Amino acid sequence: MAKKELQQDTAGSPRSSSSLPFVLPLVVFLLIASRYPDFASEEEPSAILASTYWYVGMIALQVVLAAGLLVYFRKIYLQHFPFRISLLSVAVGGVGVAIWIGICSLKLEPRVLGLLGFDFSRPSFDPFTLEDSGVRTAFLFFRILLLAVIVPLIEELFLRGWFVRWVEDPEWENLSLRGLSWKALLAASAYGVLTHPTEAIAAFVWFGLISWLMNRTGNLWDCVVAHAVTNLLLGVYVLIFAQWHLW
Repeated sequence: MAKKELQQDTAGSPRSSSSLPFVLPLVVFLLIASRYPDFASEEEPSAILASTYWYVGMIALQVVLAAGLLVYFRKIYLQHFPFRISLLSVAVGGVGVAIWIGICSLKLEPRVLGLLGFDFSRPSFDPFTLEDSGVRTAFLFFRILLLAVIVPLIEELFLRGWFVRWVEDPEWENLSLRGLSWKALLAASAYGVLTHPTEAIAAFVWFGLISWLMNRTGNLWDCVVAHAVTNLLLGVYVLIFAQWHLW
């Protein structure tokens, strides 16, 4: 790989060396996600209804808190990564959703995990079972917003904005996203596998694709846009074909 270099767009500009702005939004998101209900364990209609309202509330809380943190830290993000995007990011996002859906359709991971005795099931929730149209609309609004805007921002800011650079060098704040070592690139894919165990193969390939884009353009916002395009198209696919396990 090429020698580590400074970001040309921000060379010489003051930057925050704190990892907190890049890490905290994702940590908050994951802590709330750990409290998602387990619909499979509910049998009574009243318990299922209570879990449904809890799920909607948790998603709304994730959006509100993450959005607040992103706005609060926005100047730090722009110090590290001046905003610009390329059309390549949109194309990569489109290819990414085809890869994700295609590999997930093979259902290799659940079979392997089942043989090993693991169960990493995700909430498989059909919003059209909600009789209250207001709650259904709120769920769809916050779920798509979370999927297509919040998650791409907080995950890429954590992963490309901080984690891969920190893996490359603890003095990470002036590292470019171009020319990172295989150690850093594999760390990105490993993160994808660990956070998406039931789609581990798809995650490994998809996160590798975004790492290729990162190395090609050296631009964090291209990674965010590609992530957003993949997630938005995945959300549309889920809604059209009722593949609720892919939420």
